[in-house]
Amino acid sequence: MRTTDDGFPFLRLTALKRGGVDFSEKRNGAWTKDQAAPFLVSDGDFLVSRTNGSHDLIGRGALARRVPYPVAFPSTMIRVRPHPAVMIPEYLASIWESLLVRLQIEKAAHITAHRAYTISHDTLADIRMPLPPIAEQRRIVEKLKNHLARLDAGQLNLQRGVSLIPELRSAVRDTAISGRVPSTSKSSHWRWGNLGDVIARIETGRSLPHERRSAKENEWGIIKASAMTWGNFNNDEHKVVQAGTNIDPRHEINQNDILVSRANTAVHVGASVLVGECRPRLLLSDKSLRLVPKEGIEKAWLIHVLSSSYVRKQISSMATGTLNSMRNITQQNLMSVQIPIPPPEERLIIGGAINDDLKRIDRLTEQIEPLRFQSERLRQSLLTRAVEGQLVRQDPADEPVSVHLARIRAKREAQGSKRQSMPRRPRRAEPSPLSPLAHTAIQLEFEL
Repeated sequence: MRTTDDGFPFLRLTALKRGGVDFSEKRNGAWTKDQAAPFLVSDGDFLVSRTNGSHDLIGRGALARRVPYPVAFPSTMIRVRPHPAVMIPEYLASIWESLLVRLQIEKAAHITAHRAYTISHDTLADIRMPLPPIAEQRRIVEKLKNHLARLDAGQLNLQRGVSLIPELRSAVRDTAISGRVPSTSKSSHWRWGNLGDVIARIETGRSLPHERRSAKENEWGIIKASAMTWGNFNNDEHKVVQAGTNIDPRHEINQNDILVSRANTAVHVGASVLVGECRPRLLLSDKSLRLVPKEGIEKAWLIHVLSSSYVRKQISSMATGTLNSMRNITQQNLMSVQIPIPPPEERLIIGGAINDDLKRIDRLTEQIEPLRFQSERLRQSLLTRAVEGQLVRQDPADEPVSVHLARIRAKREAQGSKRQSMPRRPRRAEPSPLSPLAHTAIQLEFEL
């Protein structure tokens, strides 16, 4: 949908979150209030992603509660309204996250010519799910609410822990290069200098004719800026050099090289890496620099100095360029970056101490990731028990949903009414414990 500053607000697809609809995720559409009126979101509406660029997000659903202001849903969503005598919205929202529903959606989704995944109106109507009595639905929702609230709290803490890892890594480097670690005592031998005091020379590659694909084993490749962006050297981020190009072997990248991204975004310009494993026949580009340290300068210490927030801030401030998407750092400016320089014996200690601390942080990260995976598996286990009727007790006194369905069908047949959102489907001879949405008197709507 086109947007305009003074149009009526509609939800983004990113508004559909696991915990419900996030009404802050909205834009103003090129339509009036009257045009948007049929698509206003109401309390209890269940919204489903009808089209999405991600296979994992197609069919994602969220329940709208406490709608803060008038807002519409766009053509990329389908609105589902359960009949109150058949299904409560909270039950639909809970079961929608189960593998039973998810696998049906993924199987039915197809990809469009624009490389987006989509599901049809009829696909949703054919989704099959268990329909216990309303009273049991409420018990299931309450049980899931209590268990999932604790799981969500645990996952939030794990996510916070993961988000703090980069800050912890940065703190380790900043503390060490300033001499404030137990293994180093910043003595009078420390001095202020610049990178030019510890770097013998800077080498750069050149721009070469290339193709978009990666190089084969016997071909030359040239690295992209993204090979140096994320803290570790990634030799898969390269392009193949066109056959017949004159190659300067002095530009080949070797293990233990210190590389710096000369041109990149404002955030990543000047990013540095110490090359670990590296495929042969991989070349520096004109956007990469190789720093060759002076005799006696430990690379383990130098790479951490280059990666410290103190140095990164200086490089960012010196970077030139009119576009934020591509900034540049000159060799002269890079050499002028100020750094604290410890004596040789302390440089060796500092490099080793930082490496040891970073390894401990890596082990901590490795311990957190399985916990996040186990948390998600536990969530699915709870939802599976819910759809299989094993999560709460079943009360024979509860009135079956089939009784209400029979009443609804009889009433509609007597009135001769037809569903507006989809054609009437033939009644099944034998009711199934897994009922499709089309048989649960659910109103499905989408914007044409």
